[in-house]
Amino acid sequence: MRFHLLGSLEVLDDDMPVPLGGVKQRAALGFLLLHANRVVATSKLLQALWSRDVPPTARKMLQNAVSGLRGVLTPHGSAEGSALLLTHAPGYLLRVDQNSLDLSQFQQLTEQGRGDLSSGNWPAAAKVLRKALSLWRGPVLADLAETGINWPELTAIKDWRLATQEDCFEAELACGRHYEVIGELESLIEVEPYRERLNGQLMLALYRCGRQVDALSVYRRTRAALVEELGLEPGRELQELERAILDHAPALDLPPSVQRRHLLAVGQSSPVPAPLVITPPPAPVAEPVAPAVAVDVTTVERKLVSVVMVSAQLGLAAGDGDPEDVDAVHQEVASVVSAEVSRLGGVVGGNVGSVFLALFGVPRTSEDDADRAVRASLAIRDRLSAVADVQIGVATGDSLVRLPSSGAPTATGVLLDQCRQLMALSPLGAVRACNATRDAAGSVTWSTDPAPTGGWQAVSCVSPRGATRRSQAAVPFVERERELFVLQGLLDEVRTRRRPHFVTVLGEAGVGKTRLVNELTSSCSMALRGTATAFGDDHGYGPLCDVVRGFASPETLRAAVSSLVGVGELADNLAASLAGLVEPSPSVPADFSAWRRFLEEIAESEPLVVFLEDLHWANDVVLDFVEELSEHAGSVPLLVIATARPELLQRRPSWFGGKRNATTISLEPLSHNGTRSLMNSLLEARELSSELWQALVSCVGGNPLFATEYARMVADPRMPCVQNDGALPVPPPVRGVLTAQLDSLPFEVKAVLQDAAVVGDLVSPGAVAATGQRDPLEVAKALELLEQRDFLRRQGRNSETGEIEYGFRHLLVRDVVAEQLPRAVRALKQERAIAWFEEPTLDLTDRRAG
Repeated sequence: MRFHLLGSLEVLDDDMPVPLGGVKQRAALGFLLLHANRVVATSKLLQALWSRDVPPTARKMLQNAVSGLRGVLTPHGSAEGSALLLTHAPGYLLRVDQNSLDLSQFQQLTEQGRGDLSSGNWPAAAKVLRKALSLWRGPVLADLAETGINWPELTAIKDWRLATQEDCFEAELACGRHYEVIGELESLIEVEPYRERLNGQLMLALYRCGRQVDALSVYRRTRAALVEELGLEPGRELQELERAILDHAPALDLPPSVQRRHLLAVGQSSPVPAPLVITPPPAPVAEPVAPAVAVDVTTVERKLVSVVMVSAQLGLAAGDGDPEDVDAVHQEVASVVSAEVSRLGGVVGGNVGSVFLALFGVPRTSEDDADRAVRASLAIRDRLSAVADVQIGVATGDSLVRLPSSGAPTATGVLLDQCRQLMALSPLGAVRACNATRDAAGSVTWSTDPAPTGGWQAVSCVSPRGATRRSQAAVPFVERERELFVLQGLLDEVRTRRRPHFVTVLGEAGVGKTRLVNELTSSCSMALRGTATAFGDDHGYGPLCDVVRGFASPETLRAAVSSLVGVGELADNLAASLAGLVEPSPSVPADFSAWRRFLEEIAESEPLVVFLEDLHWANDVVLDFVEELSEHAGSVPLLVIATARPELLQRRPSWFGGKRNATTISLEPLSHNGTRSLMNSLLEARELSSELWQALVSCVGGNPLFATEYARMVADPRMPCVQNDGALPVPPPVRGVLTAQLDSLPFEVKAVLQDAAVVGDLVSPGAVAATGQRDPLEVAKALELLEQRDFLRRQGRNSETGEIEYGFRHLLVRDVVAEQLPRAVRALKQERAIAWFEEPTLDLTDRRAG
């Protein structure tokens, strides 16, 4: 009996396919084969078969699937080497002969081929690696992947295949087969454009075919994709390859043995340099060598984080306390904690016994980490209610975070002690949080009164679908008349010409995008709204789901569709497709034509405005639908307005670029006068000192969200800054927005920005390089990128050094990024900055970096 995973799941007996059962039975077999000859815990199998919402009968269903698989394997189990499916605590063990599993054969051949490659036997390596790749019939477990299964193991095997393909190309290029591999390389790069090794191999193949211009075009295309979409420069190997092609470096020629055969064929002989190695293959060499010592670089930052501690009392679920039973339940608890924390963007920081620690806000801050932490806690509580009694504490505050280059991040500080106390005081089956968490978690329903022993008990979560993530305050409409006039003109044109138009309103967080569109839609007779959320969307179609629910409730949807298009096949098809949108299921198919027809029918009856909010958080299916709608929508009065942050253009650089029925509006911060007018309205003309007014306007920086938060803070008479005109602290929501923007930067670029924050208001490459002890040229490139990402703004050139000087776009950015540095690190960098400024500028050449 043979088993095939590299493609659709197949079981063959004497080359005849063996019939398998339903999806769950096939999925169970596929998962066990991925872990062949290893024990798979029952909890892990359940999590694989039901990624979320595990039904109460899941264990029974799994037992039935295993029983069915034994029926398939048992008739063949008597022969030596046949597969056996055994019950082995804490789960199951599938014993399979390695030679009968195509995945094992692929792994064995890959290791053999890499050994030949590392020893320089290129023809043998190419032959063996081609044989390994020939085992693939399609994506791994393609039939199961089509049902929505997305196990991490599938991604790992896919990456292994890609690495094997790269090794194979390396061997074939060394054999002189550059003409043969170009087509295959180009096809593979179409689906994997960021694989630098593949792009380098294509560049080398094109160069050896005499196509130097094409090879350089590949480099420019790759660099543009990395810089524009990821904010990264190509790696050193690819940059060196480009320089070698420009210089016609001899290292790019064929390997000696291959070149020698070509030369002998024409009666010549000449020494040839060794071949260029683009990247070393990731396989171990044939001869044992001393392992390289990996340098683990750890970054230390002060960050605002939310900490979750879960204490699980196993109780009756652990039976009579047998260690294997206890371990099985413990593994199930650990699996649930890990799944829910990961789903909402947190990281599990480890456990001590049955107490688990999770962190939200590391390594990357989200604006709603407190919300995510409480949501994850409530989900863990609900999923473990039948397995263990849990006590959960959640605390939000400052912590010193260590971010190693490998391994899990860690956090220290009194925040962890506070969280532990909240957990210990929490009743069984409850989630207790601190005041800061309660204030920040806006989508959570809390108990009416605080607990007598401290903290607040979380009751449930409000669904983020159908509403913006933060409540819209009654913010006055200030300095947006011009943009509103443009939107009103476009709406009038849509009504008059009965032709669709698409508008994208871009702007940073809190700049007033939603407030602007609300001003327009408040006077529209037919406007539907959909909101993309950073989390909590069950199937990824949140904005489209909101639009359908705005048209009709799930209960009245069919009747509403019938009244729109009449009774018949069209109504049935539309109702069925739209019903799939409003039901949270990950298996909803994308029916673009039906969704488009639905909007067209509404617009046909009366002019329709569709408002899609926070589209930078929408998944690719929603973005594809909006772009498809703009290309194929009929002649109906339809105005689609999407609001998004600039991150959308990092994902989709050509978003609506050059289309005649599309307009983009960029919202800039309010002017100084506009900011003061807004603050006057929010503070109701409250009497403040001129110094405090100046500080407020400077901190707000023209951002209405920041204005709202600072007005709320200043309106509190208990704030010290109101009493003594002291320095204004940064409100937590504002800090969250800014920190999330900072954490979106590449690590090296963010480190340069931290150095710049220490230097002062006006920074230059030389000063920043000296502060951080970095290469001035690399610092200059990073500062240019920070200017492109609108963290810095160019202020001209220094008259003495000739360097470009930059200022911070927003002073709060400087303050927040500087506060992330630990005190000792910040003091050391300040000393370096002062020393640089005090150094006599005798040799200006060395001081010029930009």
